[in-house]
Amino acid sequence: MIPLRDVHKPRRPPFLTRFLVATNIVVFIGQLLQWLVGGQDDLMLTMSVRPVCYFSPSSCGINLPGEVDQLWKPLLASMFLHAGILHLAFNMLFLMVFGAGVEDRLGRFKFLLLYAGCGLAAAIAHIVTHPGSDAPTIGASGAIAGVLGAYLILLPRSWILTYFPPIFLFPVPAPLFLAVWMASQVMSVFLHLPVLSSTSPESGVAWMAHIGGFAVGATIGWTIKPWWKRGR
Repeated sequence: MIPLRDVHKPRRPPFLTRFLVATNIVVFIGQLLQWLVGGQDDLMLTMSVRPVCYFSPSSCGINLPGEVDQLWKPLLASMFLHAGILHLAFNMLFLMVFGAGVEDRLGRFKFLLLYAGCGLAAAIAHIVTHPGSDAPTIGASGAIAGVLGAYLILLPRSWILTYFPPIFLFPVPAPLFLAVWMASQVMSVFLHLPVLSSTSPESGVAWMAHIGGFAVGATIGWTIKPWWKRGR
């Protein structure tokens, strides 16, 4: 189930959404250049979120309080790093499809705050639920999950043109699409329950980050726009 576009176009061009997409692409190109010169491993260790570092900084070679920046910088930088071209492509597709409508409803400044805030909340959700993990975690999916959560609340009457491999293509109500997406995240958590206490998550996906980001995004959307003011 792959979203292609919001059937309803936003009233204003989604300049900030496009800027975020462009920024992620430029950063990924920088990652590729780092990989060519052999610096990708250093980048992953210093700019990714590694939960164990927040519970035992010394185990990651971080001396507090002088090196506290090595704890908060990854929370921001990891939102713009991706593990591969498919990771980047799917994240940017979801951001373009759902970000435009949310940016249109909130305005650019509030949308940026939503994006960053949900990204931080997603990282914290992952850290708290994987305290012993030393696995580097990167990606914009937590922040984008927050955008999805806000979209569900702010644009409940929208339809999403959706591709169902291998041949089906038709519009799906946005609440149904997002409910299925969220159910898949929750189901994945239960399928990987041992991973919650694992020191090296086997799934390779930060499911709890997605859930945390989505929940915070929906909560922010609910706070900004009560139910009696919602709709297209």
